[in-house]
Amino acid sequence: MQKSGLKSAQPSLMWIYFSVLGTVVLIWFLYMLFANQWHLFATHWQISLTMLFGSFVAGSTPQGGAVVAFPVFTKLLQISAPDSRTFGFMIQAVGMVMASIMILVRRIKILPHVILWVSLGGFAGTWLGTYFLILPALFPRILFTIGATSFAVALVISRWVLPCSPKSGLPAWNMLYKLGFLAIGVVGGVFSAQTGSGADMITFIVLTLTFGINEKISTPTTVIIMGINSVFGFLLYGVFIQDIGQVWNFWLVAIPIVSLGAPIGAFVVSLIDRDVLISFILLLIVVELVSTLILISFSAPMIVTTVVAVSACAISFFMMLAYRQQNIAIAT
Repeated sequence: MQKSGLKSAQPSLMWIYFSVLGTVVLIWFLYMLFANQWHLFATHWQISLTMLFGSFVAGSTPQGGAVVAFPVFTKLLQISAPDSRTFGFMIQAVGMVMASIMILVRRIKILPHVILWVSLGGFAGTWLGTYFLILPALFPRILFTIGATSFAVALVISRWVLPCSPKSGLPAWNMLYKLGFLAIGVVGGVFSAQTGSGADMITFIVLTLTFGINEKISTPTTVIIMGINSVFGFLLYGVFIQDIGQVWNFWLVAIPIVSLGAPIGAFVVSLIDRDVLISFILLLIVVELVSTLILISFSAPMIVTTVVAVSACAISFFMMLAYRQQNIAIAT
């Protein structure tokens, strides 16, 4: 009872969130006013509508706003994968950072060590994926779907096939864990460089399958990871490469929406039951998978890539689950 009283006595830090929110919206409003860019809402209303839903997803799930933006942009709006990727970074740099601030000021439990080492790896991975590991045009769309579907399989296995008591933290932190999460960040960063999202999903899969971390802890952890990775991606494409072009206009019509939508998602997910969260994530992924099968024609190289990627995911899942089950057996 005393502990609860101390917690309730902690001063609210929500003023920090509202101060940042007000600053972001004010800067955006002044830019739109003096540059007279209000007509962009009529031209790119589809972008605003997409991110009305995508921003909530960004803050409430470990998938990022790009999980909505990337498939809608590439499949329905016929926007190129590179532009969709860049938009994912830019809009998550606003929405997921705002959601991260909401998470921190509300003192929602996260895993700081995981955030640090995955983010460091993510910087390197995003750089590698940008300059050296560049995929042909249609392949990012397919790999995005494979990654999302693998993510769904991981959730189902962890929650209902081989359930375990959800953990609130990792075992004793050591150099092996540091290197492991650094490597996860590198792989996730390479994936993010193709689609605008990935480091968050891969981290969530590892936390869930390997360590059995509660989804309500791993989700805000991955939101912060993707927020940090998105800021780096935005700087990379906007400052160093200077390859934004028309995406700038897409970004302008989405900023006020994601500034509110993503934090609301982060707030809602802290209140709902974990099974509701999991079911919501699975529904999104089913829609993504079905739309890919309907809208994209698979060539022979794409089929081979799909088989290899699915096989790699299956082997990885088996190894992660075996590790978790072994640790449970040792613990008991």
